[in-house]
Amino acid sequence: MAVRSKALILVPLFITILCQSIPATATTATTATSSSDVDFLYLTLKWPGTLCNSDKCCKPTTGEPALDFMVEDIKTYNSKTGKIVQNCKTTCQFYVNMMKDYIDELYAHWSDLSCPCNNGLENWKKTWCTYGQCSNLNQHDYIQTALNMSQRANLLEVLRVNDILPSFSTSYKLDLIQRALQANVGSSFHIECVKPWWPIWSMKSQLSKISICLSKNGKSIIGCPFSKEITCDDDVWFYPFTSKMLQPCRGCVTGSDEVIKMTTEDYFAV
Repeated sequence: MAVRSKALILVPLFITILCQSIPATATTATTATSSSDVDFLYLTLKWPGTLCNSDKCCKPTTGEPALDFMVEDIKTYNSKTGKIVQNCKTTCQFYVNMMKDYIDELYAHWSDLSCPCNNGLENWKKTWCTYGQCSNLNQHDYIQTALNMSQRANLLEVLRVNDILPSFSTSYKLDLIQRALQANVGSSFHIECVKPWWPIWSMKSQLSKISICLSKNGKSIIGCPFSKEITCDDDVWFYPFTSKMLQPCRGCVTGSDEVIKMTTEDYFAV
Protein backbone atom coordinates (compact mmCIF):
# COMPACT_ATOMS: atom_id res chain seq x y z
CA MET A 1 0.00 0.00 0.00
CA ALA A 2 1.40 3.34 -0.96
CA VAL A 3 1.83 5.92 1.73
CA ARG A 4 0.10 9.18 0.99
CA SER A 5 2.59 11.94 0.39
CA LYS A 6 2.63 14.57 3.12
CA ALA A 7 4.88 17.01 1.39
CA LEU A 8 3.29 19.35 -1.08
CA ILE A 9 6.08 20.48 -3.35
CA LEU A 10 5.33 23.13 -5.92
CA VAL A 11 5.84 21.73 -9.38
CA PRO A 12 4.76 23.03 -12.76
CA LEU A 13 1.20 22.15 -13.74
CA PHE A 14 1.10 22.07 -17.50
CA ILE A 15 2.65 19.59 -19.85
CA THR A 16 2.36 19.52 -23.61
CA ILE A 17 0.12 16.64 -24.63
CA LEU A 18 0.92 15.30 -28.08
CA CYS A 19 -1.54 12.47 -27.83
CA GLN A 20 -4.79 12.88 -26.27
CA SER A 21 -17.37 7.33 -16.42
CA ILE A 22 -24.64 8.91 -9.99
CA PRO A 23 -26.44 7.65 -7.57
CA ALA A 24 -29.23 5.40 -8.71
CA THR A 25 -32.36 5.76 -6.60
CA ALA A 26 -34.34 8.39 -8.47
CA THR A 27 -31.40 10.76 -8.77
CA THR A 28 -31.22 12.55 -12.08
CA ALA A 29 -29.34 15.61 -13.13
CA THR A 30 -30.92 19.03 -13.06
CA THR A 31 -29.74 22.55 -13.74
CA ALA A 32 -29.77 25.11 -10.95
CA THR A 33 -29.67 28.86 -11.09
CA SER A 34 -27.64 29.44 -7.92
CA SER A 35 -25.57 27.70 -5.28
CA SER A 36 -28.52 28.00 -2.87
CA ASP A 37 -29.91 24.83 -4.48
CA VAL A 38 -26.94 22.83 -3.19
CA ASP A 39 -27.11 21.50 0.37
CA PHE A 40 -24.54 18.69 0.32
CA LEU A 41 -21.56 17.41 -1.63
CA TYR A 42 -21.01 13.88 -2.92
CA LEU A 43 -17.38 12.74 -3.16
CA THR A 44 -16.77 9.68 -5.33
CA LEU A 45 -13.53 7.72 -4.95
CA LYS A 46 -12.74 5.03 -7.51
CA TRP A 47 -10.50 1.99 -7.21
CA PRO A 48 -8.06 1.88 -10.17
CA GLY A 49 -7.41 -1.86 -9.73
CA THR A 50 -10.90 -2.60 -11.05
CA LEU A 51 -10.60 -0.29 -14.03
CA CYS A 52 -7.09 -1.31 -15.01
CA ASN A 53 -7.74 -5.05 -14.69
CA SER A 54 -10.58 -4.94 -17.22
CA ASP A 55 -9.53 -2.07 -19.47
CA LYS A 56 -6.40 -0.29 -20.57
CA CYS A 57 -4.99 2.41 -18.30
CA CYS A 58 -2.30 4.88 -19.25
CA LYS A 59 0.37 6.52 -17.16
CA PRO A 60 -0.31 10.26 -16.71
CA THR A 61 2.13 12.57 -18.44
CA THR A 62 2.92 14.39 -15.19
CA GLY A 63 3.29 13.16 -11.62
CA GLU A 64 3.13 9.69 -10.11
CA PRO A 65 -0.29 8.21 -9.26
CA ALA A 66 -0.57 6.77 -5.74
CA LEU A 67 -1.51 3.11 -5.44
CA ASP A 68 -4.68 4.15 -3.67
CA PHE A 69 -8.32 5.12 -4.23
CA MET A 70 -8.51 8.04 -6.67
CA VAL A 71 -10.88 11.01 -6.68
CA GLU A 72 -13.34 10.67 -9.55
CA ASP A 73 -15.34 13.83 -8.85
CA ILE A 74 -17.18 15.77 -6.16
CA LYS A 75 -20.79 16.39 -7.19
CA THR A 76 -23.19 19.04 -5.91
CA TYR A 77 -26.60 17.80 -4.67
CA ASN A 78 -29.99 18.98 -3.49
CA SER A 79 -31.38 16.65 -0.80
CA LYS A 80 -34.95 17.93 -1.22
CA THR A 81 -35.17 16.92 -4.87
CA GLY A 82 -32.59 14.12 -4.66
CA LYS A 83 -30.96 15.46 -7.80
CA ILE A 84 -27.54 16.52 -8.91
CA VAL A 85 -27.15 20.25 -9.33
CA GLN A 86 -24.92 21.03 -12.27
CA ASN A 87 -24.04 23.51 -14.98
CA CYS A 88 -25.18 26.52 -12.97
CA LYS A 89 -23.35 29.01 -15.16
CA THR A 90 -23.16 29.34 -18.91
CA THR A 91 -19.46 30.21 -18.85
CA CYS A 92 -16.58 28.89 -16.80
CA GLN A 93 -13.16 30.17 -15.89
CA PHE A 94 -10.61 27.77 -14.46
CA TYR A 95 -7.66 29.35 -12.67
CA VAL A 96 -4.57 27.17 -12.83
CA ASN A 97 -2.55 28.97 -10.17
CA MET A 98 -5.30 28.46 -7.60
CA MET A 99 -4.14 24.85 -7.35
CA LYS A 100 -0.42 25.35 -7.14
CA ASP A 101 -0.13 24.66 -3.38
CA TYR A 102 -1.57 21.13 -3.68
CA ILE A 103 -0.60 20.14 -7.21
CA ASP A 104 1.45 17.13 -6.07
CA GLU A 105 -1.60 15.79 -4.24
CA LEU A 106 -3.66 16.20 -7.41
CA TYR A 107 -1.12 14.28 -9.44
CA ALA A 108 -1.06 11.49 -6.82
CA HIS A 109 -4.72 11.23 -5.80
CA TRP A 110 -6.75 12.74 -8.64
CA SER A 111 -4.96 11.34 -11.67
CA ASP A 112 -6.69 10.65 -14.95
CA LEU A 113 -5.57 7.16 -15.97
CA SER A 114 -7.50 7.16 -19.23
CA CYS A 115 -5.80 6.76 -22.56
CA PRO A 116 -4.16 8.41 -24.34
CA CYS A 117 -1.88 9.77 -21.65
CA ASN A 118 -2.86 13.15 -20.22
CA ASN A 119 -1.93 15.48 -17.37
CA GLY A 120 -5.35 15.52 -15.67
CA LEU A 121 -6.02 19.19 -16.34
CA GLU A 122 -9.16 18.68 -18.42
CA ASN A 123 -10.62 16.34 -15.79
CA TRP A 124 -10.16 18.87 -12.97
CA LYS A 125 -11.48 21.69 -15.13
CA LYS A 126 -14.57 19.70 -16.19
CA THR A 127 -15.42 18.82 -12.57
CA TRP A 128 -15.13 22.44 -11.45
CA CYS A 129 -17.14 23.82 -14.37
CA THR A 130 -19.89 21.16 -14.13
CA TYR A 131 -20.33 20.95 -10.34
CA GLY A 132 -17.92 23.23 -8.51
CA GLN A 133 -19.43 26.47 -9.74
CA CYS A 134 -22.74 25.35 -8.22
CA SER A 135 -21.18 25.02 -4.76
CA ASN A 136 -20.63 27.82 -2.26
CA LEU A 137 -16.87 27.25 -2.46
CA ASN A 138 -14.26 28.93 -4.58
CA GLN A 139 -12.22 26.84 -6.99
CA HIS A 140 -9.23 26.41 -4.68
CA ASP A 141 -11.33 25.24 -1.70
CA TYR A 142 -13.65 23.07 -3.79
CA ILE A 143 -10.87 20.99 -5.29
CA GLN A 144 -8.90 20.90 -2.05
CA THR A 145 -12.04 19.61 -0.27
CA ALA A 146 -11.98 16.51 -2.48
CA LEU A 147 -8.33 15.88 -1.60
CA ASN A 148 -8.73 16.60 2.12
CA MET A 149 -11.81 14.41 2.56
CA SER A 150 -10.27 11.61 0.54
CA GLN A 151 -7.32 11.68 2.92
CA ARG A 152 -9.62 11.85 5.94
CA ALA A 153 -11.66 8.83 4.76
CA ASN A 154 -8.40 6.91 4.14
CA LEU A 155 -10.35 4.06 2.56
CA LEU A 156 -7.48 1.75 1.67
CA GLU A 157 -6.17 1.81 5.24
CA VAL A 158 -9.68 1.33 6.67
CA LEU A 159 -10.05 -1.80 4.58
CA ARG A 160 -6.53 -3.01 5.35
CA VAL A 161 -6.95 -2.90 9.14
CA ASN A 162 -10.05 -5.05 8.66
CA ASP A 163 -8.02 -7.59 6.68
CA ILE A 164 -9.59 -6.60 3.38
CA LEU A 165 -6.59 -6.48 1.07
CA PRO A 166 -6.39 -6.27 -2.73
CA SER A 167 -6.11 -9.83 -4.03
CA PHE A 168 -6.52 -11.88 -7.20
CA SER A 169 -7.26 -15.04 -5.19
CA THR A 170 -9.57 -13.93 -2.36
CA SER A 171 -13.01 -12.37 -2.44
CA TYR A 172 -14.73 -10.61 0.48
CA LYS A 173 -18.29 -10.56 1.75
CA LEU A 174 -20.07 -7.31 0.96
CA ASP A 175 -21.32 -7.21 4.54
CA LEU A 176 -17.72 -7.29 5.79
CA ILE A 177 -16.77 -4.32 3.61
CA GLN A 178 -19.85 -2.39 4.69
CA ARG A 179 -19.13 -3.00 8.40
CA ALA A 180 -15.53 -1.88 8.00
CA LEU A 181 -16.60 1.37 6.35
CA GLN A 182 -19.50 1.99 8.71
CA ALA A 183 -17.17 1.80 11.71
CA ASN A 184 -15.21 4.70 10.26
CA VAL A 185 -17.64 6.89 8.28
CA GLY A 186 -21.02 5.81 9.67
CA SER A 187 -23.93 5.82 7.22
CA SER A 188 -22.19 8.32 4.99
CA PHE A 189 -21.16 6.07 2.11
CA HIS A 190 -22.40 4.17 -0.93
CA ILE A 191 -20.52 1.23 -2.50
CA GLU A 192 -20.62 0.50 -6.21
CA CYS A 193 -19.47 -2.63 -8.03
CA VAL A 194 -19.11 -3.52 -11.68
CA LYS A 195 -19.11 -6.87 -13.44
CA PRO A 196 -17.06 -6.61 -16.65
CA TRP A 197 -17.99 -8.96 -19.46
CA TRP A 198 -14.43 -9.31 -20.67
CA PRO A 199 -12.06 -10.95 -20.07
CA ILE A 200 -14.02 -14.01 -18.94
CA TRP A 201 -12.04 -14.41 -15.72
CA SER A 202 -13.07 -10.91 -14.65
CA MET A 203 -16.85 -11.56 -14.83
CA LYS A 204 -17.19 -11.15 -11.08
CA SER A 205 -18.61 -8.43 -8.86
CA GLN A 206 -15.67 -6.06 -8.41
CA LEU A 207 -15.35 -3.13 -6.02
CA SER A 208 -15.42 -0.07 -8.25
CA LYS A 209 -16.31 3.08 -6.28
CA ILE A 210 -17.05 4.30 -2.78
CA SER A 211 -18.90 7.60 -2.46
CA ILE A 212 -19.09 9.73 0.68
CA CYS A 213 -21.64 12.44 1.57
CA LEU A 214 -20.27 15.76 2.82
CA SER A 215 -21.70 18.96 4.24
CA LYS A 216 -22.07 21.72 1.68
CA ASN A 217 -19.03 23.54 3.06
CA GLY A 218 -16.99 20.37 2.56
CA LYS A 219 -15.71 20.25 6.13
CA SER A 220 -17.78 17.38 7.58
CA ILE A 221 -18.82 13.85 6.64
CA ILE A 222 -22.61 13.57 6.96
CA GLY A 223 -25.19 10.80 6.70
CA CYS A 224 -26.28 10.36 3.10
CA PRO A 225 -29.82 11.76 2.70
CA PHE A 226 -30.77 9.23 0.02
CA SER A 227 -30.41 5.50 -0.56
CA LYS A 228 -28.82 3.87 -3.56
CA GLU A 229 -29.45 0.62 -5.38
CA ILE A 230 -26.96 -2.10 -4.42
CA THR A 231 -24.85 -3.07 -7.42
CA CYS A 232 -22.59 -5.58 -5.62
CA ASP A 233 -23.04 -9.32 -5.23
CA ASP A 234 -22.61 -10.93 -1.81
CA ASP A 235 -19.05 -11.82 -2.79
CA VAL A 236 -16.93 -8.88 -3.89
CA TRP A 237 -13.53 -8.96 -5.54
CA PHE A 238 -10.97 -6.30 -4.75
CA TYR A 239 -8.23 -6.67 -7.34
CA PRO A 240 -4.75 -5.18 -6.83
CA PHE A 241 -3.53 -2.03 -8.51
CA THR A 242 0.13 -1.67 -9.43
CA SER A 243 2.10 0.83 -11.48
CA LYS A 244 2.88 -1.95 -13.99
CA MET A 245 -0.76 -1.78 -15.12
CA LEU A 246 -0.22 1.67 -16.59
CA GLN A 247 0.64 1.74 -20.28
CA PRO A 248 3.63 3.92 -21.21
CA CYS A 249 2.98 7.10 -23.16
CA ARG A 250 4.07 6.13 -26.63
CA GLY A 251 4.26 9.17 -28.83
CA CYS A 252 3.91 11.55 -25.86
CA VAL A 253 6.68 13.69 -24.50
CA THR A 254 6.89 13.36 -20.73
CA GLY A 255 10.21 15.00 -19.98
CA SER A 256 10.45 18.06 -17.76
CA ASP A 257 11.73 20.08 -20.70
CA GLU A 258 8.20 19.97 -22.11
CA VAL A 259 6.53 21.34 -18.99
CA ILE A 260 4.84 24.69 -19.48
CA LYS A 261 5.62 26.90 -16.51
CA MET A 262 2.86 28.44 -14.45
CA THR A 263 2.23 32.06 -15.18
CA THR A 264 3.88 34.64 -12.98
CA GLU A 265 0.57 36.45 -12.67
CA ASP A 266 -1.49 35.84 -9.53
CA TYR A 267 -4.06 33.81 -11.46
CA PHE A 268 -4.26 32.55 -14.97
CA ALA A 269 -7.54 31.34 -16.47
CA VAL A 270 -7.77 28.55 -19.00
